Amino acid sequence: MNSRITTLLVLLMVLLVNSCENETSAKNEAEPAEIDLVKVRILLQELDDQFSKSFNNADSVAIAEHYSIDGTFGSIKGKDNLISAWGKSIRYANENGTPNVKFKISSVSNDGEFVVEIGSFEFSDINNIVKSTGKYLVVRKLEDGKWKMYRDIGL
Repeated sequence: MNSRITTLLVLLMVLLVNSCENETSAKNEAEPAEIDLVKVRILLQELDDQFSKSFNNADSVAIAEHYSIDGTFGSIKGKDNLISAWGKSIRYANENGTPNVKFKISSVSNDGEFVVEIGSFEFSDINNIVKSTGKYLVVRKLEDGKWKMYRDIGL
């Protein structure tokens, strides 16, 4: 009888230990992968530079490609509306002698699903003389392996 109880206790202990290990590995699989914010910041600056280049080349179609499928610029959403809004912004900037824009990231953080980018921008004339500045907040999410703009807000 004692050997049966001992065997039963050993089996229960093995099951409990195995159950705890399975729970731990399931939790680890559910947690998002750790993001290297230094690398992400470099990548985001490259994306911002591409965005600037598109703006400076008056290419609102290329700018719209930086947004996720459900991305918004302020309250503007939808690819056609983004193209139109950025086209208007480009025309306005050209009319006001500030056809160039640059972005500088101040901080990058993440919550596992989204990356939050806060920074500043400056509009300059053709001689690179800064004419106006501002700040922005962009929430990005991975879409097709690329960090796309999900929410783009001027501050």
